[in-house]
Amino acid sequence: MKNTKLFQSLFLINFATSLGFGIADAFFATYLFSLGGRGLLLGLPLLLFSLSKIVFSPVMGGCVDRFGPRAAVTFSLALYLLVSLGYLLSSDLMVIMSLRLVQGVACAMFRPVMLSLLGRASGTDGEGRAAGTFDISFYLAIGIGPVLGGVLHDLWGFYGIFASLTLLCLLALAVALRCIPSALCGGAPSGKDKVSLTLPAALEVARHGAMGGLLVFIFGRGCGISLLAGFFPILLNARLGLTGTQTGLVLASSTLVITTLLRPVGRLSDCRSRKSLVLLGGISVSLLYFLIPAAQGFHQVLVLGGGIGLCSVLSQPASTALLLEQGERHGTGLAVGIFNAALNLGFLVGPLFGGWLQSRFGLTSVFYAAGWIGLAAAVLFAASTLEKEGTGSARCLSP
Repeated sequence: MKNTKLFQSLFLINFATSLGFGIADAFFATYLFSLGGRGLLLGLPLLLFSLSKIVFSPVMGGCVDRFGPRAAVTFSLALYLLVSLGYLLSSDLMVIMSLRLVQGVACAMFRPVMLSLLGRASGTDGEGRAAGTFDISFYLAIGIGPVLGGVLHDLWGFYGIFASLTLLCLLALAVALRCIPSALCGGAPSGKDKVSLTLPAALEVARHGAMGGLLVFIFGRGCGISLLAGFFPILLNARLGLTGTQTGLVLASSTLVITTLLRPVGRLSDCRSRKSLVLLGGISVSLLYFLIPAAQGFHQVLVLGGGIGLCSVLSQPASTALLLEQGERHGTGLAVGIFNAALNLGFLVGPLFGGWLQSRFGLTSVFYAAGWIGLAAAVLFAASTLEKEGTGSARCLSP
């Protein structure tokens, strides 16, 4: 690692914010319901959050490149802190909806600035291992978050949940102010000298062959993840009749496998073809989606859940490393912002498309659709990235 201290700070910042919102988001719909949210008032804050991430991600990513990562990370974490304080102090549904919109804006800037700083901390030869190790902070947090949130809710109600969110956001901001070097106040040196924040500029980057392939892949992956998250629990409970504990174990198995293997697979992506790893992971996950409707009983779906995690992790560090490579050409913040917009668009389209499929053709069709979408995305990724891409270091890095 080129800058170990910076990497450790980024890991802690990402873990703290992911844990805080992992705690809060697990109970956010329940909180809205307790405030009287029904129908549109229940769904609108969730929709505003998704739409704001899609719309603002390219712009916020471009701001990272223009104004520099220290200013951007301070701004995004300050917004997170403002949002957490708003949740803690207000119970008005209109205020909550506004805060959810602001949270989406902060999220749209947070991931681009984190990866921009990660690229500086890792160096060009260790991007895969750094990305894999860094993402452990996210998966570990979202694994712990709902459990910890349940304990906090039982002890202190929603006040305890939002108080913990506020403290974790405050911790993340304090670490950023103390540990992000002041030398990073200026615009990022990678990519274009002057980053345009217009929509045509973002579309021009998206049309670039290698970048376009990554966007298609991550959109397909977002659709698959959201379809699985939305409809897999229904299959486990309604069709297979699993208990709550069994359902939780199946759903957690994928996250557990991903968290365990992120670092070694990230190291692998630094000494093997990253494009091949992305294709292998994308195709194998899609094939496993086709097997879900045929699964019978707890043990089969548990193996499938673990297998989906194993295949998913093959592509994650490699795709992030390829994205950082594109950041060297277009500006890391802008590239990551556009990438996140495509991912969140997949998260939004997936459940809507899945709901229509279930109502017309039944539950089984949802998983077949997820498989075909994933395969199509992998094929388009391969076709769009025919130019030679970096294969990482000529030798594996030492652990």
